[in-house]
Amino acid sequence: MWISAIASAIVDNIPFTMAMIPVIQNLESLGVPVNILWWSLAFGVGFGGNGTPIGSTANVVCVAKSEQTDDPITFRTWLLSGTSTMIITVIIAMICIVIFSDYFMGPHR
Repeated sequence: MWISAIASAIVDNIPFTMAMIPVIQNLESLGVPVNILWWSLAFGVGFGGNGTPIGSTANVVCVAKSEQTDDPITFRTWLLSGTSTMIITVIIAMICIVIFSDYFMGPHR
């Protein structure tokens, strides 16, 4: 999850997700249980994209719109709040995966 989060903060989360899908599918074809990997990827890229203004398309749009105001959002300003938000939400997601690991491992009855 942390690899997905950090990579998604650096690279837009959609291209990173598209790059990771075949990796997880390949692991599945090798017999590796991947349900928890899908959840980790989803949480990691979702929350990791909040870390930087380039982490998701929505962030880029938000920063661009803020440049039309008297107080635009700078890269540094975003990092001060975005990185801490990313870290906290990824930790919470990890805790949820640990607590509900039976659910996340699937399959469900």
